[in-house]
Amino acid sequence: MTRTRGTVHLVAGTEATDLAAALAEELTAGGVTAEALQDPSTVQDRLAEGDIRSVVLSDGGDHDGLAMFEQLRAAGAMVPIVLVAADPDPARVTEALRAGVTDYVDSETSPALLAAKLEAYATRWPTDWRVGAMQWDEVSSGVSHDAKNPLNVVMGRLELLDIGEPHEAVLLRSVNRVESLLTDLSRIGSIARPASETEPLSLSDIATEVWATGSYEDATLEVATDASIDAERDRLQLLFRELFDNAVTHSDGPVTVTVGDTDSGFYVADDGPGIPEADREGVFDQGFGTTQDGEGYGLFLVDTAARAHGWTVTAGESESGGTRIDVAVS
Repeated sequence: MTRTRGTVHLVAGTEATDLAAALAEELTAGGVTAEALQDPSTVQDRLAEGDIRSVVLSDGGDHDGLAMFEQLRAAGAMVPIVLVAADPDPARVTEALRAGVTDYVDSETSPALLAAKLEAYATRWPTDWRVGAMQWDEVSSGVSHDAKNPLNVVMGRLELLDIGEPHEAVLLRSVNRVESLLTDLSRIGSIARPASETEPLSLSDIATEVWATGSYEDATLEVATDASIDAERDRLQLLFRELFDNAVTHSDGPVTVTVGDTDSGFYVADDGPGIPEADREGVFDQGFGTTQDGEGYGLFLVDTAARAHGWTVTAGESESGGTRIDVAVS
């Protein structure tokens, strides 16, 4: 998927002809113009021709601009997509921007201002995080794939060499750490995309499934909830897996991990050593780590998966003095 700069700003839906004509008058540089489509269902076919700089979709009445936006992004469209409506409802604007829409404007916005915005969106790094995530996914996956090939060569040569202790263990551990980093790198882009295909999921069922697939010796899971939330299954599983791994990794002995619900969402708590209060705000930052073997991406991935759903995560202290991670979904 390549994000084209194109030559045309495409306008579809209600009053498309008038708006495209007004934009065309403002777009005087480099032969850029605006084109109208009365039928939004034909936008995807027009995008396939490859000369589109951005898409403006009507939202309201007979035209569900947000649904069309979702269809276009699902099909791989990476150009800026702006929704326009007469007297837009603030809740609708919030919903659209959270979904990744590049911008949402009032139909009363002057054509000159809209044209300026469209040109800026078409020629700079993507302003909506959904496109940014798609592009990062492509880059990180490519880098991870390319870097693992020479790592495989190194691993093969190490197996043939009689290096002996202590060098062999150190070298193998370093190679494995780099491979783990590359795996996390390739996952971040796909995890960061806004969640769009959610379904009601039982917290108890997902937590139990994830725990059963992990290697958690000397650890016990307690589920204290029968609540369900709307989420994407894969990313909710990843969120639980990273939280479980974090709890077990940072505990020197047996640990009990508890999953429960709150008025605003759910939590995962443990009776391990806990997180120092000074570190709680920064534990979700990329690269934050406190163990020798850890790379500091576990809780960063938790935060990324949560934000993709529009959720927030916070770190605190459990009742037993260990770590408690709260996920607010509302």
